[in-house]
Amino acid sequence: MTKQSKTVVFFGSGPLAAKSLELLTKDFEIEAVITKSTPFGHKGLVPVLDLAKKLGIKAYSVDSRMQLDDLIKDVNFASQVGILIDFGIIVSQKVIDYFEMGIINSHFSILPEWRGADPISFSLLSGQKTTGVSLMLLVEAMDEGPLLGYSEITIGPTLTNPSLSEKLVEVSHGLLKDIVPLYLEGKATSQPQSITGKNVSYSRKLTKSDGLIDWAKPADMIEREIRTFIEWPKSHAKIGSVEVIITSAHAAPTINTEPGEFKIEDSQLFMQCGENSLSIDKLKPAGKPEMTISAFLAGYSSRLA
Repeated sequence: MTKQSKTVVFFGSGPLAAKSLELLTKDFEIEAVITKSTPFGHKGLVPVLDLAKKLGIKAYSVDSRMQLDDLIKDVNFASQVGILIDFGIIVSQKVIDYFEMGIINSHFSILPEWRGADPISFSLLSGQKTTGVSLMLLVEAMDEGPLLGYSEITIGPTLTNPSLSEKLVEVSHGLLKDIVPLYLEGKATSQPQSITGKNVSYSRKLTKSDGLIDWAKPADMIEREIRTFIEWPKSHAKIGSVEVIITSAHAAPTINTEPGEFKIEDSQLFMQCGENSLSIDKLKPAGKPEMTISAFLAGYSSRLA
């Protein structure tokens, strides 16, 4: 089959993939979507599959590297190139080689910084001032392929995981829109990741236990965790006898008590940390909606003694 330069095959599974796919349809012809299979018993939305169905794009589901290999062997895709974002399955070299121009991975960090599963979370957790998006030619090794381009942005002090993700999806689309056509025309070449000047580091998948606040950590680190974990796994703590999820806070001077102890002053609640204290702005008591700290103090003071 003659390969076509005007179409792409999209590989993606998560919410970021769905948002990216929606933007890509404005500038590219999507021949097909390949996504992870829906887990047995799953209820609720399946963002990529739902969007593909809505847009009338042919979609294929796989749940392993082997199934992906079989799919590529059995289906004759016409596209010269694949685009991969938030896919969640390791792609073999035979799948990469199937496409004449390979597979382009849009990775949400400035590589080689934060290779791995969750670069956005670890960019926030680290306290770094900038992050960005890298367009990488996929290789079988984890996030080690050469770069077609990258773009850096500032991490504002109030950005949460969702708001930073939204910015990065937009940056990613801008890079793909500008660079992929040039690459297909032979006018964009790849370069080693070392051109960015970043050091190699690795992210990992978050776990539920990451959400349990450790008050021995510095206040500014806990504040970053709260912004990072705002959707999942959420930042859990116990204040007095009340189980809460903290949704907004800021670092404050020390209150000279032991980590995990608190002080109430002028309708504010300060939790002592390993370094400085954390002033809690908003939280959600177990089973209750989010509330301001003043509302919490008014309704729960008897359980804080």
